[in-house]
Amino acid sequence: MSEFYLKENETLIGKAMMAYKYSNSISREPTRGYLYVTDKRICYYESWSGYEYMNSCISEIDGYEVRKSLFIKFIHIYDVNGKRFIFSGMKSNDVCRWLDEAGVRRLY
Repeated sequence: MSEFYLKENETLIGKAMMAYKYSNSISREPTRGYLYVTDKRICYYESWSGYEYMNSCISEIDGYEVRKSLFIKFIHIYDVNGKRFIFSGMKSNDVCRWLDEAGVRRLY
């Protein structure tokens, strides 16, 4: 079970309860957990198991984009290798602001 810890000289910009749509999930249901945005990395940990689905340095992130489906806002974060992480939740607007503050490029 993993737990989020700030590294030395790292500042937490924001933390939000989000749902992560994991493409290889058996149930195809999103997992719930916490997304952490710091000035150096982005991390996502599942709530009930503490499993770490994402722990990427800002330099490894290519950018992010926002898509909407009805009333739900999805944040797609892409790493430099083309892997896509899809998040949704009530704090989507805050997460977008935190990503901008961390210097992650918004893709249009």
